Amino acid sequence: MNNPNDFSILEREISTFFRQFALTILHQKHIDVNDKRAFKEALIEYYEQIYPAFSQTEVFKRCFEKEHHEQMIEAYKENFFLLLQGTLPPALEKDQNIKP
Repeated sequence: MNNPNDFSILEREISTFFRQFALTILHQKHIDVNDKRAFKEALIEYYEQIYPAFSQTEVFKRCFEKEHHEQMIEAYKENFFLLLQGTLPPALEKDQNIKP
């Protein structure tokens, strides 16, 4: 998932989930997304809520223990790691070159 143009639809959906999850919290707490320290401090109490929220998504329901399960896990880990670093997952537009 290094180049935004190489994102699959699955990766785009997972990135969007993580981005929206983080932005919701950061906006509620009035945190500047460019302030990595404040970003990490704001999210620290919410990390345990990510998986329960993610497990309710359509992408999780489509992939859990199915064909794209491993790809879903890898995308989940990469996006979770970005949040731990104080970085928002990339915003992916529909018009970018998305692999099926």
